Amino acid sequence: MILKFDVYMHSLDVYRKIHMYLPDDYLFSNKRYPVLYMFDGHNLFYDEDATYGRSWRLSESIERHGKEMIVVGQECSHEGNERLDEYSPYPFYDSAFGAFHGKGIQTMEFFVYDLKPYIDAHFPTSSRREDTWIGGSSCGGLMALYAAAKYSYVYSKAIVLSPYILPTCNSFMADIAQTYIRSGTSIYMSWGAQEGNDMHEFVMETKACTDIANLLLSKGVRMQFNVKPLGRHCEEDWDKESPEFLHFLEP
Repeated sequence: MILKFDVYMHSLDVYRKIHMYLPDDYLFSNKRYPVLYMFDGHNLFYDEDATYGRSWRLSESIERHGKEMIVVGQECSHEGNERLDEYSPYPFYDSAFGAFHGKGIQTMEFFVYDLKPYIDAHFPTSSRREDTWIGGSSCGGLMALYAAAKYSYVYSKAIVLSPYILPTCNSFMADIAQTYIRSGTSIYMSWGAQEGNDMHEFVMETKACTDIANLLLSKGVRMQFNVKPLGRHCEEDWDKESPEFLHFLEP
């Protein structure tokens, strides 16, 4: 079952649409379900909602693999390049898109202080840290990585697919070096060789991801990698990856 509804973001003074997957029998069950919070919720379930006409088809994957869980996806801003601003924790400059202030902290305030309490109050969730996860791809992957480190008291696991990490890698490393990360934190990180314009870009992304992973490993974070020789930066390929990252979420 897919629900769509709006939740108010106090930190940015706007309403955002939520795309939510629930097991079909949740109304007739006494179960409490783990929750995967995600970015770019419009790209998760239905092709007709997706930005480029192809979604992750995540509900189909969850049901095909027999997983019992709830997925809560926040739809991003579609105003200009606001998505890049709201899905970056740090200011940065991109040669193609310009300068950004980085409103990722405000976005995470929404996830932690608005969205999670609302979901826990209205749906049969298991609100424990062990059953609270976060995930995303591209800019959403960067945010999931940031959330796993900076909000490890809330999220125990993160799915980080093709993170848009290069423009803010140094800022991320400096910040996380000074951050306490709770034990029992696990991160699934993947990226593909066909995502950028050339092999040099793949090498740079690989170095950034491994540098960050080494820092996280030194802080006791459990890491699982999936480097894909044919992996592209698109929803179709993230859909194909669902068996791996859904298995990662198992206890």
